[in-house]
Amino acid sequence: MLAVIKPDTQHKEEILEEIRGRGFTISRLKDTVLSREMAEEFYREHRDKPFFSQLINHGLFLRSGPCTMMVLTKDNMLEEWRASMGPTDPSEARQAAPGSLRACFAKEILETAVHGSSNTQHTHQKIQFLFRDISTERILHPKMKISYILVLKVYILEPNKNKSVPFEKVPPQ
Repeated sequence: MLAVIKPDTQHKEEILEEIRGRGFTISRLKDTVLSREMAEEFYREHRDKPFFSQLINHGLFLRSGPCTMMVLTKDNMLEEWRASMGPTDPSEARQAAPGSLRACFAKEILETAVHGSSNTQHTHQKIQFLFRDISTERILHPKMKISYILVLKVYILEPNKNKSVPFEKVPPQ
């Protein structure tokens, strides 16, 4: 599951504590500032929607400072992360999900503190886009609706051939 702590919040450490406290494992984490082009690609599924330019131009939260990009794992992670974030509108989140991250840390509709993929296809695409050294493989597990194995791609130098070849290692679960 891809999760983002946006730079519009001053509560990064508290949010990270909440994420871990809710049973998520942070498999990968990196802070990055996206260019305008990268931000537009990140939100390409919203390109034809009326709020796209506002999303990109309103301080362009993805460019206004480093975002904390994370790959999270947990049983039923998509549903669990969506519930943990709460509704997109912070005032709605405060009413409907007062313990959610957006209820606690978001400022307004365009400064929602956190972001997450809306479905498994977006999860796969966003992880590939942001963590190019990871490939995701969809697996089904009897106790999980959907999960992903994260494969870290490492390149090793072949002895006596002076060329690198891909080596894939599955991180321990």
